[in-house]
Formats: sequence, structure tokens, C-alpha cells
Amino acid sequence: MKKQISAFLLGLFVLTNCGMVFANEQSAVYKKSSKTEHLKVTKAVAKKKAPTNIVVTTPTLNTVVQYNIIEVSFARDFSTKNCKVGDKVDFLITGGLQTEEGTALLPDGSMVQAEITEVIQPKSFNRSGKVTMTFDKVILPDGSSIPFDAKVYSNKTYLSRGKLNALGKGLGTTLGAGAVATGAGCGIGVAAGAVVVGGLAIGLPIGIAVGAIAGYCTPGLHYKAKAGDKLLIQLSDNLELAK
Repeated sequence: MKKQISAFLLGLFVLTNCGMVFANEQSAVYKKSSKTEHLKVTKAVAKKKAPTNIVVTTPTLNTVVQYNIIEVSFARDFSTKNCKVGDKVDFLITGGLQTEEGTALLPDGSMVQAEITEVIQPKSFNRSGKVTMTFDKVILPDGSSIPFDAKVYSNKTYLSRGKLNALGKGLGTTLGAGAVATGAGCGIGVAAGAVVVGGLAIGLPIGIAVGAIAGYCTPGLHYKAKAGDKLLIQLSDNLELAK
């Protein structure tokens, strides 16, 4: 009985070691056949100094490594004014995607699709509209699709117009109100017996202040983009492209 157990254990040891040797050989072959290349990026992406631009290629698979940044463009006009949660938004990868070494990754005409997960309309005090979207697939020219996990490359997780832009819009659209307020300020100054210098009463600052407040109190801006406008997105996971 002891001899049988010993023989069994010996056989198991041999099989295990043979398996490990085979796995190591396969791993060595894989490593030898894989190459590290670099994603060819646009000038806009190059300026951002992406965390990585590595692409790993093997005879059967190209892997665009997580954290690469890709430039895409809106396929159609877009605005938070007429979109809702669940809507699909298409983006084009102009010229396709390739490595600096010449490996083709995605053909020209490939399209990245995103789904809107949150929409916030503009609010008073120049709080602009916001839209959050997740990128979940690449649609190839032949209609087939590939899983794709990416997000907008930004310190924020959403797209929005800045407060300064909204303030400029507010001041511009309330110019008439500002002028009226300025006139009212002058009137207040005159009525109060203010000294008029060069035709302007000291009530003028009051009018300017009222006009500025009117500008601040207007609603913010909708986020808008025209077809062809560029957007940078960053991979949240490896993008695997079978050959």
C-alpha cells in the first residue's frame, strides 16, 4: 500500500512539474512574441502629457493600455437643452487609431458611443448646464462593436461651460438692464442731491453694481458642441482589439 501511495505521489509530482515547465515555456513564447509600441496621438493629446501611450501587441491581440488618452469629435450637434438620460451620443475617431510604429488599431470611420447618465439644466446665478456620460463601445465601419470603457478626460466627471463664460453671457444679455440700472443709479444720485461731474452723478456706481448683480442672477449656459468639435477621453480599462 505504501509503495502504491509513493508511486502515486511521484507521478503527481512529475505531472505538476511538467505542467509548470510547459506553462513557463508558453509564457516565455508569449513574452517573446509580444511587443511594446506607442499610441500615435494628436497635438492636443500630446500637450496633456498622458499618463501612458503604451500599446502591447501580440500575434493575436492589440491592447491599448488603460489611461491612454484618445481624441474624438462629436458626430452631430449636441446641447444639454435637448438631451436626456439614456440618450446615445456618437463620437468619431478621425483617421482611425494606430501606433507610432505603424500598427493599425482601429480603422478610419470607427465611432465611439457614449450614454448620457446625468443631465443638469442651467440654473440661476450662472450655474451652467452639466452633462455626464459613459463611453461603452466602439462601433466599427462594418457595424460590429467592441467593448470600450472610457470617461471624459477632465478634473471633473462632467461637461459644462465655465462660470466666467456664463457671467460674460449674463452681462451681455442684461446689457439693457445694466444701462437702465446705471441710469437709475444716476437718478438716485441726482435725487439725493449728488454732485454731477462731467454729466455723471455719483449715483453711477450704484447703477453699475445693480447691472452686475443682474448679470450674476441670470441662468447659466447650456453645454453645447457642434459636429466636429473635439473632446479628449481617457481609457478606464484596457482596450483589447483582436486581430
